[in-house]
Amino acid sequence: MEVLVDLAGGRVWLEGWEDFGSLVVSARAERPGEADDRALARLAAALEAAGAGWLDADGDARIPSDALRSLAVPAAEDEGLELGDGWESDFTGMLDHARSSGWIDDDGAVRAHVEWRDA
Repeated sequence: MEVLVDLAGGRVWLEGWEDFGSLVVSARAERPGEADDRALARLAAALEAAGAGWLDADGDARIPSDALRSLAVPAAEDEGLELGDGWESDFTGMLDHARSSGWIDDDGAVRAHVEWRDA
């Protein structure tokens, strides 16, 4: 799963809603290169405004599992599909794996690495 964040417009959406092998946040920066403080602040604001999580002190995203589920619904609908029992089972398996690897906080948020991309 890839949570995409367009920093210019603040839009947050999910691609790869059926891919349970990885989770990453891709921030589309306005300027090429490393993330600066301004870009980090915009990413944090966009995630929070969308109810899709926050950034931790290390610069990783923390995404609540309910937010991932909420982002998956329109992503599936865009493809003319619905989330079903099979999706939910696979999603639960992904969360179980993340939990066993120490990638889920006590409050249920999943840690995701942030990748910076040019807009």
